Amino acid sequence: MKQFLSIILRNQFNLFHRFGYNFIPKSQLVKFDGKINNETQESIIKQFKTVAPFEYDEEYLILHLEKEITNQSDFIQFDIQDIVAVYPLSQQAKASIESKIDQRIRLEKPIFEAILPIIETEIENREVKKAISALWKICKIESPIETYIANIGLENIFNGLEFRRHGTKANKIQNGNYWEYLIAYDRYDFFPNSTLGYFYDAGQVFAFSKGLPTFEGSRIHNFLESFNSANPTVKLPEIIRYLETEEQLKGYISQTTTSDIKQYIVAPLYLMLRDEIRKSDNIAQTRLFKNLDYLKKFDDSFNYAVILLGAFFGFRKFYDIYYEALDLRFYKDFKAFQKQTEKEEIKGKIDTSLETESSSVKTVAEEEQVKETQTETTNEERLTETTSVEKQNLLREEQQIEIIVEKQNDISNTKQGDNKEVVSDITSKYQKIIEEALDKQPEIKLSEIAAMIKTKTGIKVLNRFVEKVAKQMNGIEIIKIGRAKGVKRTTRTLFNEQ
Repeated sequence: MKQFLSIILRNQFNLFHRFGYNFIPKSQLVKFDGKINNETQESIIKQFKTVAPFEYDEEYLILHLEKEITNQSDFIQFDIQDIVAVYPLSQQAKASIESKIDQRIRLEKPIFEAILPIIETEIENREVKKAISALWKICKIESPIETYIANIGLENIFNGLEFRRHGTKANKIQNGNYWEYLIAYDRYDFFPNSTLGYFYDAGQVFAFSKGLPTFEGSRIHNFLESFNSANPTVKLPEIIRYLETEEQLKGYISQTTTSDIKQYIVAPLYLMLRDEIRKSDNIAQTRLFKNLDYLKKFDDSFNYAVILLGAFFGFRKFYDIYYEALDLRFYKDFKAFQKQTEKEEIKGKIDTSLETESSSVKTVAEEEQVKETQTETTNEERLTETTSVEKQNLLREEQQIEIIVEKQNDISNTKQGDNKEVVSDITSKYQKIIEEALDKQPEIKLSEIAAMIKTKTGIKVLNRFVEKVAKQMNGIEIIKIGRAKGVKRTTRTLFNEQ
C-alpha cells in the first residue's frame, strides 16, 4: 500500500467523516514513508501555498492516507477506512478541535507544528501584498505600483512588520533599514499633538535609523521647536516649504532623500494618516478617503505613504471599500454596466438635443458653470466625496438638462420630434418621482427628491433643477421647510405620463 499526506479543511474533513468518502486531487498528495524529514516538511509548506489561506490554525488538518492507486485519474477517491491518522497543526488547535468533533476521533500529536510559523508568515506576506494593491486601487493611483514597491523593498516592509509582531520598538532595532524603523515606530515622546508633531516623529525615526537614541538637540529639532512656538497650527504644505528652503536644514533634507523618495514628507504623511485610521470607527470618513484629491497633490510622497498604510493595516482593514470599488458582479448592488448604459443613453440624447440649440444657449451653460465653480473652496481639512473632474462632469450634465427644460416651451414645431421626446421623457420621469413622493407625505424637501431621483435613475441632480421641474406641475407649490426649500401639493391632480 502506498502512503500519502494531504492537507484538508476541517469542514471538508467533517463531510468526509459524514459521507465516508472524499475526492482529493493528485497534486495535493505528498508521498510519505512514515518519516518526518526536511523534504516532507518542505512538501507540506509547498502544499499550503496552493490552497485557500486560513486565519486560525484549527481550520486545517493533515491526513495520513494509505491506498493503492491504480487509475490514472487526476482525482483519487479515498474512503474513510483509508485514513491512517489525523494531525492538527498545533497543540492549541488540537485542544480546540477535539471539543467540537466526534469524540471517537483521535487526533495525533501535532508533529508539523514546527513549520506552522513558516506557513503563517507566507499567508501574512501575501495579505500584505494584497492590501497594498487594494489600497492603490481604492486611491485610484494611475502610476505602476511595482516601481514604488521596489524602491522601498518588500523585504524591508516584511521585516518592519515582523518587528512590530514581536513587540520590538524602533529604537531597539540594530542596523536596520530606514523603512523598518518607520514601520516599527510608535510615539513615546511628548511631541506636539498637531500636524507639526508628525515631523517631530519623522526626525526621531531618522535618528533611530542612524543609530542615535534621539534627535533632540539636532538642527531639525531646534527648527521644529521654534516653528511650534511661533505657529503651532501650521499646515502641511507650509511646513514642507520651510523645510525645503531653510539653509540650516539642507543636510537633513539631503540625508532623508533617497532614490527620489522624500522621506521627510513620506514619514509624517504616513504617520498622520495611520494615526487617524487607527482611531477611526469608520475609515471611509478619514482624510485618506474623504480628502483624497488634496492628498494626491503630494504626488509620489503620497503614493509611498499608501504602500506603507496598506502594509501596516492589512487587507482586512480595506477589503470592504476595495470590493465596493471593484463593483463585484455577484453582489446584489452590482450596477456598473446598468448605470454606464443608462448614463450613455441619456448623455447621447442630451448631446443630440443640444446640437439643435443656438450658440447663445452654450454661453448660458458656460456662465452658469463659471458661477458654480467660483463658489467651490478647498483646504487641508475639507472632506470631499468626488473628484473635481467628476464634479464638473455631473454639473455639466445637470446644466445641460436644465437648459433643455427651460427651452422646451420655446422649441419650434420645425425641430425634430426626437428632441421633444427626450425633453418630455426626462421631465415627466422626474415629475412622476415627485408625485410618488407626495403620495407618501404631504410635503418633502427638494434635497430628498434629488436623492430619490439619483436612486431611481442613477443621475445626480441639483436642488434648483428639481425646483424648476416642480414649478411646471399643476397643483404643486414651492414652500419653505425649516431653512430648506421643499414642495407640497395644493390640489390633487391626476398625473398623466406624456
